[in-house]
Amino acid sequence: MRIILSLMAGAVLALMMALPVQAQDVDVTGKWETTRETPRGTMTTTFTFVQEGSELTGTVGSQRGDSEITNGSIEGNKISFTLVMTMGDRTMEMVYSGTVEGDTITGTMQTPRGEQPWTAKRASGS
Repeated sequence: MRIILSLMAGAVLALMMALPVQAQDVDVTGKWETTRETPRGTMTTTFTFVQEGSELTGTVGSQRGDSEITNGSIEGNKISFTLVMTMGDRTMEMVYSGTVEGDTITGTMQTPRGEQPWTAKRASGS
C-alpha cells in the first residue's frame, strides 16, 4: 500500500510541475513615470495607460509633448506597446516591452539607435 501511495504522490507531483505557470493578470490603468539619462540630460516621461482586458491604449507625455500609444497589449504580467514620437518633420518609433511587478514595470525599449532598458513606477491608480 505504501508503494502505491508513493507512486501516486510522485505522479501528482510530476503532473503539477509539468503544468504551465500563468503570470498573474495585472491592471496598469493610470499614470506611470520613468526617468532616464540622455545626452541632453535627465528626461522624465509620464505614461497614461488605459487598459481594457488585454488591450492597452493611452498617451505618453514628455518635455517634447504628448504622443499616442499604439499596438498596446497586456498578456498576464507582460506589457508591450509602440510609441511614435514626432520631432518637426522627423518621426521615431520606439517599441516597449516589459514585465509588470506590483507598482513597477521593467523592460526594454527598442529604438532606431538600439535597445535601452526602461523602468516605470506607478504614479497614480485608475
